[in-house]
Amino acid sequence: MVSIPTDYAKVIKISAAYVAKGLLLIVCVLLCMHSIGLVLESIVEYESRLTRIIVRYFDFNGEENVPAFFSSVMLLIAASLLYLIFLVNSKVDKRNGRRYWLVLSLIFVFMAIDESAQVHEHVAEFVRPQLSSDLNGLLYWSWVLPYAAGVALLGVFFLKWVFSLPSFTRNLFLASGCIFVGAAIGFELVEGYLYKHYGIDHIYNRIMYTFEELLEMGAIVLFIFALLDYLASLNPVLLISNKVSEIKQAV
Repeated sequence: MVSIPTDYAKVIKISAAYVAKGLLLIVCVLLCMHSIGLVLESIVEYESRLTRIIVRYFDFNGEENVPAFFSSVMLLIAASLLYLIFLVNSKVDKRNGRRYWLVLSLIFVFMAIDESAQVHEHVAEFVRPQLSSDLNGLLYWSWVLPYAAGVALLGVFFLKWVFSLPSFTRNLFLASGCIFVGAAIGFELVEGYLYKHYGIDHIYNRIMYTFEELLEMGAIVLFIFALLDYLASLNPVLLISNKVSEIKQAV
């Protein structure tokens, strides 16, 4: 049982809904900037310094730009929340189920690194030469094969645990996971076909990766909301102090 000393008057309040709305607002702003760049460059074909700047820093398919950074940050937020839940469960739940939170946290750390360093692109460079056929471009982005296999294995590993979670949390986890995987792998198959036949800058391909990245970001926001909602149900107390005596007094 945790009791907080009465002299601790400052309370930090975090609303899962407000956090999700704030993240979605950022996603909408990024989508607007990306769409402006898409229209200026691919539809209006307006060549200017402004067009190059917008495309450079806000293109959803770009690297080392604002959307890529934002996606990496969201993945790290999810990883941090997963680790926090693991720590809380370590205190209130001694069952082995808590280890799944830690494993999932590590997976999201890898996803954040992949988003930033484009690890999957290097995987594709190794896998593509090993294929006898890319199925007319569907497997051009060949990283989808090892990643799909990894997702399948993780699905088997987490399946029983996911269905042991509260129904609301479970449903949000499944929805966000299906949206993210469907966008990241499913859309990539179509994009490989379009890339091989029309090129990376064709309007068809640009529209496809716009929806892909939008769905991925939306799925992460939904997952973060689910984590915050679940964390709230655990009634955690966060006490930060540089004095050991105060920590001992509060517990």
